[in-house]
Amino acid sequence: MKNKIIFMLLLLVSLIFSSCSIKKMAYNSAANALAPLPEKKVKPDTDAPNPVTALTGEEDAELVGEVFPIILKLYEGMHIANPSHRGLAIMTGELYIMYSNVFVEGPANYLSDDEYDKKDKAFLRAKKFYKRGYNKILSALNTAYPGFTEAVNSDNAENIEKMLKKCKPYDTEALHWAGAGILAAFSLDPLDIQSLQVLQGAVLMLEKVCSLDPAYSGGATWEILAKFYASAPESLGGNIEKAEKAYKKALELSEGKNPSIYVTYALSFCVPKQDSKGFDEAIEKAMAINPESDPNNKLVIGISQKYAGWLKENKDMFILGE
Repeated sequence: MKNKIIFMLLLLVSLIFSSCSIKKMAYNSAANALAPLPEKKVKPDTDAPNPVTALTGEEDAELVGEVFPIILKLYEGMHIANPSHRGLAIMTGELYIMYSNVFVEGPANYLSDDEYDKKDKAFLRAKKFYKRGYNKILSALNTAYPGFTEAVNSDNAENIEKMLKKCKPYDTEALHWAGAGILAAFSLDPLDIQSLQVLQGAVLMLEKVCSLDPAYSGGATWEILAKFYASAPESLGGNIEKAEKAYKKALELSEGKNPSIYVTYALSFCVPKQDSKGFDEAIEKAMAINPESDPNNKLVIGISQKYAGWLKENKDMFILGE
């Protein structure tokens, strides 16, 4: 499968740098097919075969990690060749954020304190990719709504909300990933002035997603907000009541099939309260989920359960006095 994917990607790359008008037409068709404009996307038929499951349904994370950079760079190359294509900008940004989360920040979380330099270097690299990702998505939103990026960077709630009123339901994907990328970068380096400046914009974008499409991505946006509300100081928008409501909404929408939500509860709710019993229960619930209950998302389930297992083995690093 890997060789076939690489062959397809190389073929598409050859189209990108071709000057032939026929090939340009083929390239544009490929761009629209691989990264449709938000307003052109149709609601997927849940019963129809989806080639994306070749990645999301793969339980071997190492295999996905080998091919992921190739796919990412394909999209980025296509975007460079057509910088005004919003679909390519959004997809490239999403891929950078996914790659950073799963294959850069994720593995770094397992490093011990004795490997601080290596861990810090990985986190800085992850932050760089998060920024690269959300800036590409913001550029697409700015193309659709001139002044969008300036508003988000203004740290002015009134300006941001005014701009967000222009967004349509089909913008939820871009808003979700841009907001997720910003919060991820901020969590790795809260003292970064640039991340701090766009923090309010990120939260408002995510809240807009919940307004436009409350069930988006099975509660993924609610989970991100739950983490933020639970961990951020009140001066930056933290609120434990809002965190609990967001967590319950995420849990409801996930239908109990996503171990990540239980991991979030253990880390964001139980650790601050040093709730040992709650921590154990959440981790056990995460590990008890059968990957076959959601075969199209085996990759995420496997990664989350691996982390849950590590948290169980290293509980004394999070719950003191055990």
